[in-house]
Amino acid sequence: MKVLITGAAGQMAQPVIKYLSTLPIVDEIRLGDLSEERLADVIKEQGSPKCKPFKLDVRNPQLLAEALTGQDLILNLVGPYYHFGTTVLEAAIKSRVDYVDIVDDFDTTQQLLDLNEQAAQAGITALIATGASPGVTNVLSRLSADYMGQVEEINTSWVVGEANSNYTGALVHLFHVMGNEIPTFENGKTKYIMPGQPDGARIVNFPQPLGACEVFQIGHPEPVTLSRFIPGVKTVTNRGAIWPEDKNNMFRVLVASGFTSEQKVPFRDLMVAPLDFFEVLFNIAKQTSPPDTEPSKMAMCVEVIGKKNNQDINHTYFLADYGEMETFTGMSAAVAVEMMLNGSAKTKGVIAPECLDPLQYMHKLSQATEGYDKLFLMETINGDLNRAGRFYNKKIWDDLWNKEI
Repeated sequence: MKVLITGAAGQMAQPVIKYLSTLPIVDEIRLGDLSEERLADVIKEQGSPKCKPFKLDVRNPQLLAEALTGQDLILNLVGPYYHFGTTVLEAAIKSRVDYVDIVDDFDTTQQLLDLNEQAAQAGITALIATGASPGVTNVLSRLSADYMGQVEEINTSWVVGEANSNYTGALVHLFHVMGNEIPTFENGKTKYIMPGQPDGARIVNFPQPLGACEVFQIGHPEPVTLSRFIPGVKTVTNRGAIWPEDKNNMFRVLVASGFTSEQKVPFRDLMVAPLDFFEVLFNIAKQTSPPDTEPSKMAMCVEVIGKKNNQDINHTYFLADYGEMETFTGMSAAVAVEMMLNGSAKTKGVIAPECLDPLQYMHKLSQATEGYDKLFLMETINGDLNRAGRFYNKKIWDDLWNKEI
């Protein structure tokens, strides 16, 4: 089968390309990117004869249609997603090519879901938001929801290290989800709130190397998709933060001061968006700053609250580790692509990771990368601790999921 990857010269794509190149089901990987020079470097570094370069600007409909010709699936890694909206998915629908992405903007997520009927009529599956958070967080939510049978509340949280936020795309995304009203799902209804407010914050006790960290409500796809695809859930929240913690205040000040606005304002003889100016300064500072001496940290937490056999059940998943964003987000997307190519996603239309078989996904993820080996699960029943241990522990899989790992 043939796979097109957009944004293929970016860092996020590299572990995906490497993994897909090893799959017997993948015959060719068309690497689409604006930079022919960087594509040449990627092909040399990857060293796989399956990789073929294709100079591509996704804003050019003719080029995008040409790139999609003869492909079985497109993995869209071009971000920030709110800049490009539904452009790539609309092209995939027109070309009748299955689609996967790692969208992490709440508003674009809703726009993509609005194309559900068009995608279904075209006979394609569009699997969106397949990173770590959203992505793995959604799959774990589904896993516990299926186990409990009655789920009432899902709370997802994440922390990204400062080094991981050095991607310009990630930086712009953070400003976007902190600078606008965001959706959250409470008492069975979507409501819009301002992000980053202290009254909505929580302390999450992540494992080391992070420890306790304050996280704030931030715009993300989880409240949008989990409330749609998990029946009966009444509350879905998402919270996030940057590590070290003092950076959160800096980001809030920048947003509140208007430095992250995309609205152009007059500056001397030019019209300049403050965010564009800030991006230039950020990139200059990044190039001139000394290299990071401490490895970047990341963490995520998923709390699922529900009932099973008239007992109150709480499943809390934790992961904290050193590592780069592409290891966790990229490999999660790679596994999603593999499952799509293998026909694991039967539903036509626009779906999210919680629509996949959660055990199959998590099992494949453990085979694809060691990044999630430290995932930890804690279960309480009626408030009392019942079990706690590594998620991939054989006994936990036998006892909870009735499956062998």
